[in-house]
Amino acid sequence: MAYAALVSLENTIHRFLNHNLISNSAEEKQQITSLLEYVTPIRAFLEAVPDESRSWDEQMRELANAAEDILEYLVLEKVFLPCENELESYSTLGFHHDDVDDSKRHPSAKHELHLETVMEEIALISAKVKNIKVSSSSKEVQRSSNSSTLSSSSTDPTIHKNSMVGFDDHMMNIKDRLCGNQSKLQVIPVCGMGGIGKTTLARNVYDDKLIKENFAIRVWVTVSQDYSAHRILSDLLESLKEYNKKGGKEESADKKVYQILMGKKYLVVMDDIWRSDAWDIVRNVFPDNVNGSRIMLTTRLYDVATYPGPAIKPYELGLLDEDQSWSLLKEKVFANQDCPSDLENIGKDIARSCKGLPLAIVVIAGLLSTVTKNPASWLEIAEMVNSAKTAEQGHIEEILSLSYVELPQLLRPCFLYMGSFPEDHEIYTSKLIRLWIAEGFLKFPINTKSFEEVAEDCLEDLVKRNLVFVTKKKSDGRIKSCSLHDLIRELCIRKAHESKFFLNLMDMDIEKENFMESIKKERRVSTSYLSFFSSYGGSAIHSIKCSKYHIVKLDFVEGVRLVRVLDAEAADVESLPSQLFELFHLRYLAVRYSHSIPRIISNLQNLQTLIIHAEKRDKFGVGVVRGMLVPWCMQQLRHVYFHGEIYFDGPKETTCSLENLHTVSCVNSACCSEQILKKIPNLKKLKVDCSHGYGRDASCLNNLVHLHRLENLEVYTGHWVGSRSKSYNFAFPEQLKRLTLRDLNLTRNDMIVVGSLPNLQVLKLKGCTCSGSTWETTEGTFPVLEVLLVEGSRFKNWITESGHFPILKRLLLHSCWYLKKIPNDIGEIPTLQLIELKGDVSKSLLESAEIIREEQEDMGNNTLQVSTLLCRPGL
Repeated sequence: MAYAALVSLENTIHRFLNHNLISNSAEEKQQITSLLEYVTPIRAFLEAVPDESRSWDEQMRELANAAEDILEYLVLEKVFLPCENELESYSTLGFHHDDVDDSKRHPSAKHELHLETVMEEIALISAKVKNIKVSSSSKEVQRSSNSSTLSSSSTDPTIHKNSMVGFDDHMMNIKDRLCGNQSKLQVIPVCGMGGIGKTTLARNVYDDKLIKENFAIRVWVTVSQDYSAHRILSDLLESLKEYNKKGGKEESADKKVYQILMGKKYLVVMDDIWRSDAWDIVRNVFPDNVNGSRIMLTTRLYDVATYPGPAIKPYELGLLDEDQSWSLLKEKVFANQDCPSDLENIGKDIARSCKGLPLAIVVIAGLLSTVTKNPASWLEIAEMVNSAKTAEQGHIEEILSLSYVELPQLLRPCFLYMGSFPEDHEIYTSKLIRLWIAEGFLKFPINTKSFEEVAEDCLEDLVKRNLVFVTKKKSDGRIKSCSLHDLIRELCIRKAHESKFFLNLMDMDIEKENFMESIKKERRVSTSYLSFFSSYGGSAIHSIKCSKYHIVKLDFVEGVRLVRVLDAEAADVESLPSQLFELFHLRYLAVRYSHSIPRIISNLQNLQTLIIHAEKRDKFGVGVVRGMLVPWCMQQLRHVYFHGEIYFDGPKETTCSLENLHTVSCVNSACCSEQILKKIPNLKKLKVDCSHGYGRDASCLNNLVHLHRLENLEVYTGHWVGSRSKSYNFAFPEQLKRLTLRDLNLTRNDMIVVGSLPNLQVLKLKGCTCSGSTWETTEGTFPVLEVLLVEGSRFKNWITESGHFPILKRLLLHSCWYLKKIPNDIGEIPTLQLIELKGDVSKSLLESAEIIREEQEDMGNNTLQVSTLLCRPGL
């Protein structure tokens, strides 16, 4: 993976040359600039003709890594060991000459390779590249250019709404079993080989309208290979939390699950079971209510499918036939368009070569969507598929590998990195993108686009290639979370190991001695054994990800001086050692920590993302953590998440500003002064806590108008505002797209201000009330609002007209106990697709929703759905 190493090296060089805390001599600048002049052409060459680098790819990767390590050690020397006359200026960072251990002095001297030697070898490769004549008509260049602009016919596959070509009969058969007359609790196993569509079938059945109406409770739990009794039961309980209204806090998870399901008609899907003892863990938590409840299992193994009982006959999925294979391929490549006649026979040959395995067909369709739609391009793909091992031989790895080989260089590290997440893990886009940026996978600089925008484009590209599946979308259609199929994840891990890109030890049962041996010379490690690093003293590791919950110490950080990613979000950290704040190159830090955050955090001058979760919680479920001060000197900060209150630290008269800061959650409202907000001008997402302290009057919220790029805002005031009637005097920035208001007592003027926001697409009112217990909208409001969520409202009446919400698509009313009815005019909104009622609601509210549904049906409107999910009607 020379390309990823070169991009990272380029980024490091730019930071070295432009860092305002590092003083470089003219000689140093000239030397590093020369290195950049060697590196950039090699990186550009790899983008154009990646196959030409096979003979020297490994050598180039090691040289780039070595050069980067030397530069980063030089930076540490400059920061930790300044000249005597520079000590005063560097002490402002919190670094002190006398505090540095002698063993850490001049760490770059420990390197076997000096920068001059590395540069000489890189120069030889650079000369080699210049002598290779790149033809503009070569297939590699053609593919590279094609990759930047995908065909408009590329589909947008999701794991929830995947194509069901060839699955119609399976759908009907499974639904018949689920909704049959048998009243006793039944287990329905679905089995078949990997990639055959078990999860797709189960998910489409699970989301089917008839199934939703037939079962009062539906629960989905993914088991996977790496499971435990605690995790399975916790996942079950988490999925059932909407029903857990009876307390029982001291009872075990299995008893709670049993009590919640008792007397209810439920459907539980246990996806991806690998061993029979996973069923033993849960078999006794499912009561037989003799009401038609069902449990559906998916597994690759026939023995596991038959394990729940000798009389159970598994539902086996077979391979697609040739016609079904071609139909699936054609649908994925052309969507609703016709296939050109000169491509049909070639396409059928490609589909036939996939031997009926849906996953292989879908992945190859993603590859076909990126090349020119002409016979020459398709014949080339057909030749590659025909030469690969096929599913009939029990191997589809080579077919899946074809799509990896054809990926542009920019996408390869992004794709492989996704294999560092746990199996069947829901990967949130926000976290994935921040990790990609911190790892240095994206080129610098990026024209007019931000790193985040380029990263989103990369993810969209992987989705269009059917290598990544969307699990959730945001209201604006962007990807909220995604996942990998097990076989594609295995491909990622295998290719990553082969190319020394990262080492995944999450799925391995390994002894500490073997662990230490395995991670030698690795740059990125994903593990469940964070504590094993305690005796590690190597310099190679740049990234550590921990995926398993346990209590851990971070005393090992002294041995990972160059680490830039420390993702310990799953672990509960006992303490934050002082050595942590000497990790000058750290860009991404995520931990669970429930104590005060020391001011010395300001030493982390390169930190981009800071995530601190609180493990300990009070009786309200709120993390018990004190406030955290964010210093103005942390110029690289982009995203800060803290389960406490954030304050901005430093002299009020400081001229510093945090130009890169995009996300803050959550800040004390005392920080919402005009003076402070103007120093974070590029903020896009903000959560403000007005619940206590100076901010209880919420008067400073009108200063938010100075955040001209703010798109997503959440304001929390706490229940102290319940009796308040005075207007908040809101003044929000016009760019705002998403607004969440929690526990506010809103006046009519307040809601007019909210409704007048010209770009507001999503509005969430949680625990809010309106003066006079009535929410009355006015003409000309909410011009582009698409999603309205009202949760736990404390107002009784809602007066509105369809024209006040001209393009509303989704109306979600959750636990609206006091609200009497939905205004009839809501049903007249032409764009409305869904009315969802959930939780505790009044009987009259349910009735009004049903009246709207019937009226719209009588008028021929079949697009509007009314969902009464988990509803418990009252008087």
